[in-house]
Amino acid sequence: MKNQLFKVSLLAMLVTITSACTFDGDDGAVGATGATGAVGPAGADGADGIDGIDGIDGEDGAPGTNGNSAVYTVHFTNLTYNQPMSPAAVILHEPGYHAFTDGEVASVGIEMLAEAADPVMLISEASASANYLDSTTTSGGTNPRSTSSTATLIVPDLDVDNLRLSFASMLGNTNDGFTGLNAMDVSSMTVGQSTSFMAPTWDAGTEANLESASTVPGPAASAAGGGGAAAGFNAARDDLFDRVHFHRGIVSNANVTDASLEGLSTSVLDESHRWNNPTAKITITRTR
Repeated sequence: MKNQLFKVSLLAMLVTITSACTFDGDDGAVGATGATGAVGPAGADGADGIDGIDGIDGEDGAPGTNGNSAVYTVHFTNLTYNQPMSPAAVILHEPGYHAFTDGEVASVGIEMLAEAADPVMLISEASASANYLDSTTTSGGTNPRSTSSTATLIVPDLDVDNLRLSFASMLGNTNDGFTGLNAMDVSSMTVGQSTSFMAPTWDAGTEANLESASTVPGPAASAAGGGGAAAGFNAARDDLFDRVHFHRGIVSNANVTDASLEGLSTSVLDESHRWNNPTAKITITRTR
């Protein structure tokens, strides 16, 4: 009995000692960081975002100005009693260009203006010149004893020290007469300054001065059943003197029945269509 109790006590003691001797071990050292893994494939693109709303329109900018430019206005007064004048060709240029020259053959542009009251070809010829700066035409014809509309021209400010003005307008009740200026010096004008020129009448020398209803384009011929475009430009030149020259004036039919006086039987013109030179006053003003 005593041995049995001893065995039981011994077993309990061994269990207690065993339990008391059980303990956790020390933590081991931290291991090295592993290598970086391979980069994964790119993800799919996201869906497009929603469009933003439209912005508000900006305000219009202020009008531009002709910076570094000189501005000129030109108008003319028809000084005749009964010669309506065509739209005028007005040209600003440097020395070297001539719309016409006394004693030389007229260009096609001068011929078309002097025969048909059309300034377009003359301006086209001018614009082809290396000395050309600007040009325009007056608006419509100018009646006798009245002033034309105002033409405005703009040139670079650097060119005003060597500026020239040329001008031409047809006398409507003639075959090929025109009033004009050729390369007049208008250089170095100051802002606000005006200069005027008196212009005589020239004969283009391209058409015989028959003064007939079939060859004069103006209202005198129209009243006689002719005139108009059909009596205008004719490429054939039938004047005996095919040169620009000073116009000697019309003859008219006033004295056709008096052998002692000058008269032209083909003429549809009368004494009211005569003129004294100058026939036009041209005024140019620098406004800027």
